[in-house]
Amino acid sequence: MSKYSTSTYAYDVEAQGMPVVVASLASAPDAAAAPRYGDGDVAAAAAPYAASKYDDEAGRRIGMAMFACIVVGYALQFVPAPFIQTIGLICLFAALVFASIITCGCCCAGGSKMNLNPKVKRWSTATLLCLVGLWLVIPIGGIILSGNLVAEGYDGNEEGFKEMVEQRANAMTTPIIVVIGILCFLAAVFSGIFTWGRKSCGNA
Repeated sequence: MSKYSTSTYAYDVEAQGMPVVVASLASAPDAAAAPRYGDGDVAAAAAPYAASKYDDEAGRRIGMAMFACIVVGYALQFVPAPFIQTIGLICLFAALVFASIITCGCCCAGGSKMNLNPKVKRWSTATLLCLVGLWLVIPIGGIILSGNLVAEGYDGNEEGFKEMVEQRANAMTTPIIVVIGILCFLAAVFSGIFTWGRKSCGNA
């Protein structure tokens, strides 16, 4: 005696002196419609879950040191003591070195071995540009001042020349301080994003 079910293709076979055997098979239309995966399809499906080819932690410690040097170096410029201000300049120069190691690579410091995501590295590049601009502001200001004096016909022998130079230099001090403050602020922001904001900005 046999029974047939269209939903499960189950066959109940009862033989004399033997137990009942139930065989359940997938329906023919469902089996035909079932997706078939090759090796390429499996690799494509697993691609989003594959490990990143970049090192998400690369340069993070140097980034911390770079950020600290920028903040401390700028803060020390407000201390009315030449020695303390000199330490601040040393900190800013160290930040420039750290940014160069990350962005440009340096064999002796391991910078060239950093496997950084280009989207992350661009923040260190922005930091480097701000710091380079920071160190160029004062020399550029001096060049502008000298150029104006030469264009006006001063040769340094005129009476009261020293006082006039000091007066004009003081007039340029405020704009230079403002520009330096903006560049330091941007450098600190960019270095902070490079160090701690990689994943939150979707860059890692």
